[in-house]
Order: sequence, then structure tokens, then C-alpha cells
Amino acid sequence: MIIPRLAIVLSFIMVMTILPLTQAHAQELLTENFEQSAGDWAITPGRGSAQITTYADNSSLQLVRDAAAVRSFALSGVSRIDIAASFAASGLEGNDSCLIEFSPDGQSWYEIGRIEDGKDDGLSLHPVSGTVDIQTGTDRGYIGVRVAGNADNDICWVDNIRVVARPSPSDLSTIIPDQSFDRGTTPDRPFSTDAFNRPSDATQPTHSFAGRLHSAGTAMSHFMLLKDDFDYAASSQSIRTLPPFAIDLLQIDDELVPLVRTPIAGNHQDWEWIFAPGKVWDDPADKGLTRAVLPFALMERNANCIHNGLASFRFDSQGTISHFVYQIGSETCAYTQFDAWGATPVTYVPQPIAHSEDVVTAYHAEKAARLERRSIDSLPSDVADMFGSEEEVASDAMTAFGYIADGIHYTGGCDTRFGSYLYCDSLVLPSYSWAKSLAAGIGAMRLEKLHPGAMQSLISNYVPACTGARWRGVTFADALNMATGVYNSGGHEVDEQSAEMRSFFLADSHAEKINTACTAFDRQQEPGEKFVYRTGDTYILGVAINAFLREKTGNPAADYYADLLEPMWRGLGMSPLIMSIRRTYDSERQPFSGWGMTLLRNDIALVTTFLQRGGTINGEPVLDKKMLNAALQRDPQNRGLRAVIDEQRYQSGFWAWNAGSALGCKGDVWIPALSGFGGLSAALMPNGPVYYYISDGGAFAWRNAARASNRLHPFCE
Repeated sequence: MIIPRLAIVLSFIMVMTILPLTQAHAQELLTENFEQSAGDWAITPGRGSAQITTYADNSSLQLVRDAAAVRSFALSGVSRIDIAASFAASGLEGNDSCLIEFSPDGQSWYEIGRIEDGKDDGLSLHPVSGTVDIQTGTDRGYIGVRVAGNADNDICWVDNIRVVARPSPSDLSTIIPDQSFDRGTTPDRPFSTDAFNRPSDATQPTHSFAGRLHSAGTAMSHFMLLKDDFDYAASSQSIRTLPPFAIDLLQIDDELVPLVRTPIAGNHQDWEWIFAPGKVWDDPADKGLTRAVLPFALMERNANCIHNGLASFRFDSQGTISHFVYQIGSETCAYTQFDAWGATPVTYVPQPIAHSEDVVTAYHAEKAARLERRSIDSLPSDVADMFGSEEEVASDAMTAFGYIADGIHYTGGCDTRFGSYLYCDSLVLPSYSWAKSLAAGIGAMRLEKLHPGAMQSLISNYVPACTGARWRGVTFADALNMATGVYNSGGHEVDEQSAEMRSFFLADSHAEKINTACTAFDRQQEPGEKFVYRTGDTYILGVAINAFLREKTGNPAADYYADLLEPMWRGLGMSPLIMSIRRTYDSERQPFSGWGMTLLRNDIALVTTFLQRGGTINGEPVLDKKMLNAALQRDPQNRGLRAVIDEQRYQSGFWAWNAGSALGCKGDVWIPALSGFGGLSAALMPNGPVYYYISDGGAFAWRNAARASNRLHPFCE
């Protein structure tokens, strides 16, 4: 798990269908932080009490024992709403809970979310949220908060309640009007994604783009916050602004390709741009100009959240260019979600692109390396619906999913709040803790292949900050396995969500990160004995491997991600996007190792099939066979350390689940997997197929997909 900016407890997304949808414009219907009073709330104290309390200059509504509060709000013309709140609690036990509920009539109540025993330290705020479809003609809705307790020590504090109306894609404009391109005036509601699609009567582009596109940055014309678990929008207005950019683009046939495809760092407090290949075409409506669509993403600075968007503009070969019309309507981010759209002026300077022939060759090679792609619906109907199943991952939380078997990449949709993304091959996806497998795990296997015995090297010999008794005897392998014996709490993710790790994640510099990772935790037991999930250990490993490489190669600038991993990514034909990983912002530029990669869905297909075939490129093994076999559960004598529950193991950056009982198999069936914060899973089936999904609703379930894969390609007796 990765803690973004502040300590995070996974929220969940819940969709309740009450009755069919009608159209609504995005708007904020209710916000409540109790900074003034609870005057708009109807309080029912029951056997307890309700009052406003203040802690650290923040006010919240305190509910004791079985107290409740209800507030109504206008719903006229609204079809779908997002509801969010944050709870703190103390004294909860058994079935005690803090709840937020919705009612369309003040009588029938539907649970949106709750917190229970285990989340009641009396201090930490835990976000909950849900999405509700509204009956046509409903004029008012009701929000209820209550504590379901049985004693006076059962206390809930509620804060940051928000209700936001979502628009429905069916009523959005399917064209971008001239006024948006010509004057930068955009409607008060978003566009359908169809507005960014090539129309059926489009023709080949008349004009060709080669040069630099520049924007000075701007406030987003329209910004609708949907989820803000940590109240970023109140503390920073820059979340509502686009960073400046200056990017070189080259048109290749009817595609528009950015020369830089990795995150573009700058001085913006919140965002960094990522641009992806798009399309160009001619349309009679464009008055002799050529239309371009450019997929993009805003990536959270110093973190891994991705907010995906589409942009469009008109241009000619001489430098004439319209406004840059943009829209954001999807993300993979569990804690901050928003819609944004507008138009901003840009300039275009036509100029030759250096080494353009190499750019064209590389792009054609990248496309040629894509696995054959078919729709998930082309699979037999009795199994197709088991992939991307809403029983396991809510559709609103799903970004992308797919199944890879026999060299075919079966893909699901990549939906947004305003329709299909349309350019799914260019959709930017985060790794979060998949990087523990892809960067740290594969990197370590490559290191061991090149330098046998490297993983038994001592951390203290290569990381000066990790010395003394607490790090005595801890090896590279121990750090990779999160079994250093150095931790403050052995409880699952207790250290990961601690104040010390908040400092680690927030730090910009390597010195700050490594000092916290090495010194903020104590020795509890001998290394190699107990798995304790700690991203700091994976970061330490990356630092150690860099130092090891510099010693062995004599190159003071050796970098494990650039020197060990990038050559493999290129050998596999992966996109330029995966050639980058989040790094510290100082001169050290230390790879984060445990999170921070970005990739395309074809990159997922290529790297997972690479693992499934034994880590070979062009028939040559490039990873240590023993480490890979153990990580992928191909060594029955080495399952790895118990990870949280008896049915899970963790080894070399990879999780494994014993699915035998769940699938009705005669014996154990261990399935290795990659797992990432918010809801990223990739299951590597024992006989070769792979199922993956990218989501942000906190779901990590793929039993249905494992059953479907077993039907298609049996691995369970």
C-alpha cells in the first residue's frame, strides 16, 4: 500500500440502483464540515448525545452511543450522486459502527459506508463514499449519519460530508463547437467522449504536424470535485490549474506522437503532464484545418495517481492553431477524483524534428510488438462476464482490465464518466505497488543473474543510513521479501500508515527518504522470519542495488532501473512510458522502487507474458531462474513467507494466493499475483494465462476470473 501525502485508509465504492437514470449537470449539492454549526441538521440524541467538537482547529459532529443526524438537500433533475464523508471513532467493539446513509424519501435508508472496530483510535479520519442512482422525479434527498452503539463510550466523529451530482453521458454534446476552438468558450457541462472521436465521414489529414506545442498553463475552466478524502482542494487552489507545457509532436501517418512520453516534471505544486499518441484527420466542419486529438494524463506530483483526459485542437502546417480543448473524466486514484473541462490558448511552432526517422522507426516497432488484441466479449459467453465482474470490482471504479492467453490479449472497455475513452491503447495506467514486482522484483532477479550471490549481500554494507544493530545481518533478499525484522508494529500495514511513513512518502529528497526508512523503526526480530508490509524496505533495496552496481561496475552513475530494467523493457518492445519510474526530486534521482511506474495496457500484457514464459527474451533467459521460479510458485519447497493470512505468501515482490479450496480443486493451487494500492491486481495463472485489472475502489478480488481461466485453460483438478 502507498500512503499519498497523508495517511490513507482504503475507501470503498458502492453503487446502488434505485430507479432509472435521468440527466443531470455536474454540481455540488451539499458540503458540510461543521465549522459553523450543525444548525441545518435534525439531531436525534437517542440514549446518547450530539454536539460540535473541535480538535487541532478542526470541527466535527460528535455522535455518542446511538445518536443520529439527518439533513435534506435538493435533488430536482439529478440522476446520479456521489456521497462522501470521513469518520473518526473510539470505543467501537463487536457490531458497533459509524454509518452514513442515503434516503430518497426520509423513510427508506440505504447504507453508503461505515467504519467499525479496528478503525477507532479516536484520531484517524477514515473516508467512506458511494454512488447512488436516483429515481426520476425525486426532488429531495436525505443524508443520515449515526452511531450504532450500545454504550456511552461508543463515539463517532463525522466530517467532510459532500454530495455531488454526476452528469449522464447520454445527454452530453457529441461535438466540440466552433466557439470552443475559436474563442475558448466551453459549455457549462462536459462533452461526451464521442466529441473526441474520428467521425465516420472523416478523411485523411491535409496538414502535417511537426514541431512544438506550447501552453502557458491556465486555471481549469470548469472543475467539479467528486471525491477529496484529504481536503486537498481546500488547502491548494493549484489542484484546479493546468501546468504549462512545451512538447514536441510528430505526425506519423494519421497519428500524432509526442516525442516525450514519460511524466514531465515542472514547478507545479500538484500535477505533471503525460502525453500519449493520438489521431489526426480532416473534417469539413474544421474549415480547411486538420483536427487533432491528443490523449493525456495529469499525474500527481511525487505520487502515482493518474487522471486521464482527452484534448483536441485544429491546426495547419504553417502554424495556425486553435484553442486546446481538454476534458478529464476518469482516473485511477482512490482518494481524489474530479471532472474538468475547458479550453486554453496554445501556440504551435512548426520545425523539423531531430532524428525523425528514428522516431518513426521506433514507433512502428512499438506498434508491431503489441499482442494481437480481441474484445473480451469474443470469449465464450459463459466465461466472458466473469472477467471484470461487477461482483468483484464496481464498474465506476474500473479503469481497464484484460485476459492474456495463447498470445491473444482479450481486453475489456476503458470507460469514463462521459463514455468510452476511445484511445484505450494510449490510456496511461499507474503501477502503484506493482512496482514492487516489476521494478524491485524483476530488477533483483536480473541483478542475481548477472552477479550470482548478490541478493545475499548485506544492506548495511551498501546503505550508510542503515547501520548499527538494527540492520545487522539484513540481506538484499530480506528487504525484497519485506522480512528485515526492522519494524515498529507487526500488524498489517500499521507501519505503512504511521506518521513516520507519512514523512517518508511526502519527502522530496533521497536524504529525507532514506533517513526515515532506515532510522525510524526498530529491530524486533531476526531477519528472514516475518513478513511485514513496508514500502520503505523496498526503497532501501533500490538504494542498495544502485550502490552494489556502482561498486561492481566502477560507474558512479550506475542506476539499476536504467541499467538493468530499461534494456529488458526495450527488448520486449514495451512503450516509452515504462522507461520511467518516480524518482526523488534532488540530484540523486533515486528510483522509488516500490511504486511510481506508469505503463500502457500492452506493457502489462508484454511483461506478464515475459514472466510466464520464464523470463526469456528472444529465447535467452535474462532473470535468475531460482528466484523467478520461487516468486511464481514453481518451487513447491519454497512458497515464501506467510503474508497476513495462511492462504497468502509473499516472495521477491510477488504475492501468492492458495486458490485450491476456493476453486474446488483437490489440492493446493498457488497463484502468484501483482498487487497495487487502490485496486490493482494481476494474477499469473499456473499454466500461463494472465488476468489483470486497474481500478481504484479498494477491491482486490479475482476469484471469478480464476474460475473463468480454469474453464478456458484448466489448471485445477
